[in-house]
Amino acid sequence: MDFFKRYNAIGGSHQQSPSETIQRLAVTVETATLPEDKRAAVQTLKGLSRDYKQEVGDASLAALLKALREDSDDRDLLKNVLETLTNLCARDQAQGGSRENVGANDGAVSARFSQAVFDEEHGDVISTLLELLGDSDFYIRYDTVQLLGALHVQLGEELQRRTLVSPMGVGRLVDLLTDQRDIIRNEGIQLLIAMTESNADIQKIVAFENAFDHLLAIVDEEGGVRGNIVVQDCLQLLHNLLNYNVSNQNFFREASGIQRLPNLLITDPSQTAAGRSGAAAAAYGADNDDDDDIEWTAQHARNMLVVLDIIRMLIQPGNTNTASNQTAMQQCGLIPPLLQLALAQEAPSSVRSQALYAIGDIIRSHAANQNLFQRILITATAEDDDDAAAAAAKAIPEPAIVIVIRLSVGKRPAGVPVNEYYIVRAAAAYLVQAYSGGNPDAQLALAATLMPPESTGAAAAAALGDHQSAGSLIVSVLLSWREAGGEDAWRIWYASLLLSTILCDHTECKQQALRISVGDEAKGEEPLPLLNELVSQARQAVQGGADSRIAISLLTLVCVWLVNFPKGVAAFLDESSNVSFLVEHISGSSGISALVQGVAAFLFGLVYQFDVDPDTPMTREALYPILSKRVGTDQLLVRVQRLRDAKEFQYAVGLSAGTHSNAYGGIPVEVYFDGVFTDLFKRHYEGFRAAVRLGPNDALANPSYAYLQGGMAGYAGAGSVPGTPTLGPTTTASRAASPAVPAAAVPPALDASGLAAAEAAAPTGELEAKLAEQAEQIETLRRELEAARLAPPAAPSEGAEQLEQERAQRSRAEAERDALTGEVERLRGALAEHQTQGSDGARVAELEAQIEGLRSEATEKEAGWEAQRDELQRRLAAAEKQAVKAAAAGRNSNKKKDQEQTAALESLKEDVRARDEQISKLTQQVAELTAMSEQAASVDALKTRIAGLEKEQEDLLVYLADQDQQAKEYRSLLRKHGEDIPPSDDEGDEE
Repeated sequence: MDFFKRYNAIGGSHQQSPSETIQRLAVTVETATLPEDKRAAVQTLKGLSRDYKQEVGDASLAALLKALREDSDDRDLLKNVLETLTNLCARDQAQGGSRENVGANDGAVSARFSQAVFDEEHGDVISTLLELLGDSDFYIRYDTVQLLGALHVQLGEELQRRTLVSPMGVGRLVDLLTDQRDIIRNEGIQLLIAMTESNADIQKIVAFENAFDHLLAIVDEEGGVRGNIVVQDCLQLLHNLLNYNVSNQNFFREASGIQRLPNLLITDPSQTAAGRSGAAAAAYGADNDDDDDIEWTAQHARNMLVVLDIIRMLIQPGNTNTASNQTAMQQCGLIPPLLQLALAQEAPSSVRSQALYAIGDIIRSHAANQNLFQRILITATAEDDDDAAAAAAKAIPEPAIVIVIRLSVGKRPAGVPVNEYYIVRAAAAYLVQAYSGGNPDAQLALAATLMPPESTGAAAAAALGDHQSAGSLIVSVLLSWREAGGEDAWRIWYASLLLSTILCDHTECKQQALRISVGDEAKGEEPLPLLNELVSQARQAVQGGADSRIAISLLTLVCVWLVNFPKGVAAFLDESSNVSFLVEHISGSSGISALVQGVAAFLFGLVYQFDVDPDTPMTREALYPILSKRVGTDQLLVRVQRLRDAKEFQYAVGLSAGTHSNAYGGIPVEVYFDGVFTDLFKRHYEGFRAAVRLGPNDALANPSYAYLQGGMAGYAGAGSVPGTPTLGPTTTASRAASPAVPAAAVPPALDASGLAAAEAAAPTGELEAKLAEQAEQIETLRRELEAARLAPPAAPSEGAEQLEQERAQRSRAEAERDALTGEVERLRGALAEHQTQGSDGARVAELEAQIEGLRSEATEKEAGWEAQRDELQRRLAAAEKQAVKAAAAGRNSNKKKDQEQTAALESLKEDVRARDEQISKLTQQVAELTAMSEQAASVDALKTRIAGLEKEQEDLLVYLADQDQQAKEYRSLLRKHGEDIPPSDDEGDEE
């Protein structure tokens, strides 16, 4: 209010309100003829605009814009007008104690005034402002940049459009980069950052106005990457010009911009060209300790991260220019300083990780760069993995890939926090994947270094810092997790990821790894293949309550190993406990991680799917009862589906392989699966589902394959599914196509005379053989029934024929049943006759041998009958579903025929039930006969044993009497010779 008192003292004695004063000043600006009066009024309005923005804008905005256009020659007036307009258009500019008029609507007021600046009724104000950028006066140029920045905050897209239509608009903005006054140059950089963030047209014009050279010159002037925040702004503007702009990236490469990137990676601005050569030499094997004492500040790290982001942006996968940029980066020597940066222990972990990512992007899918990287040797002492004493050990040259693998799976340096070093592990793993991905030669070279560790346990864990080959280092980490701390779950996780990368889709690498055995024979240890040792380690991790990531990573590694590798499946099955371990965890209901269950189920299905090696110790026929009975096909598929739908699995699918972190991130608790396994899972999921639904002898050409596998996408009939092996001719079963039951399926009439002749030799064994033959015939009948239900409906005449054949078949089956019943009665009588002859020891022995053989055969065949019965029930259910579907689709329009076929089906079902009852009765009769034979044999054996014991007892009594007599004679002789022998009890009794 002091201002108004002074103004009123000058203008008159009447006390005016702020609104009245602002109105009078606005009129003065618009109508004054003397420059002094106009300058004074504008200066006064500038002071009021901070506290009374809305009043000043409403009253004087039009007058101020008019003065901006017409009075550009008056420097003082123009400066005050620009400052006043900036106060009106900027947000939250009010300061001081009078803030009662500045509320939440300040942004809306500023936006309204900014919009008024763009209105055409006030003329082309933006063109006027762009022209003022060319003024040499410091204040006018600075205030113009300030006003343009405020307008861009409010209406950025409109300002960009107006700037593009102005002939010299973008050029004037770029000229700000060459201003010798730092404050104007810095404000110009900020304005360009805002205007180039999303406008590709402005990006192109700025780039072709030689902005790249200007920005890199500013970076050098400000001290390089170790400079202040101005360097970060310049690098950010450079990033904006290149981001999502292919033409600018091409121009940057053609203008030798990539050749200048190595200079941006130099951490010490005092380094000369010779110093840079020394840095390159250090990356390729020479020692260089010049940077050991460099202190990394937060600003230095931020600047370096922007540089690394620019490098990675130029070589994004999928871009047309990526290969050319990768070649240019290798030729200009960008990898050596990146390696030096990645291995600098004093550098922040975020910088080291991004440097590793950048190297990976440079060599990814580029054969020439991968080969060059393979030849790089580094002289270092494994500082990241050893203590001070080990770090002082004699250094020897090592391949760069070994150093990188050690970063990923080695021990964490003592001074680096766990969450920070994790991102270095992730980046190193990404680099290994970029080196070996799509490069079979690199995979084979790494696989050739796989070898068993010399020792396991604590000694191996302590030796991880020694110079090891890449493969032995990975194997050592996988086998030494029990002696490590909790964080070492990630070491196991990344070791599994790297070995999966080496083995993935490369049969020779899998064979090379299969030759590795773990165990020292000199210490009495039995050598165990590495494959089975990994499964054993997973079992111990689950039973010991270790981090579930350990078991998951080991089991997923085994999955990658066994896909399309029957030799590996045979080696896996050679250890019988492996299957038991998987079955136990798949069938477990509590206390087991659902993720572990899902991976175990997927692994078991892969074992069944690829178990086609001729030398396998457990065939598919042996695995199928375990799959169908103990595990259950439906339960197996449910476990795998639950794994696929788990949020942990979906999270891994959404990430790039190996990039489970970012520059500033930490340990992601939701990561359990790596990209190698998830990609393999997606590729083989449909084939896996189809394979586990098929029987052990079913081929992929099965007509019902599409139904069995649950509707696989892209299925086109009888064909093969990627990832499922084609079964050989010895394991292929042909399916009957005719719905009619062939006559050959009916058993021949029983020969009574032949049965009577066989009675004396082995009555019960013959019965078992007949029962087995009948079971096979029933199986044939059921298969034919299934084929009849799946086949298209026949014509009415064919249906009548079919019913006649089925009736004949049923009559023959009834005759066979009666004959078998009579046979059983005859055998029972013969057995009773044999039982009465208890004294015939030879016959009893013969019966015992027969009964023992019968018992073993009955046990085996009972298991087979159970499996066959379950399979028949499943197929009958499937046949019924198909019949219902066919009827619903209108495939049978003849009601009479439908009824006849339904009756025929019911009759066959009754026949099957009757035969099941017959089998049950015959089985019971066999059991009764067996019990009776055993009882007779046991009685005879007991009598024989008692007789033998009585004879032995008599012999023993005679022997004891002889011994007593000899003892008496010895005592008498001794007494005669003067020995004092006391009398025995027996002698006393005699006296």
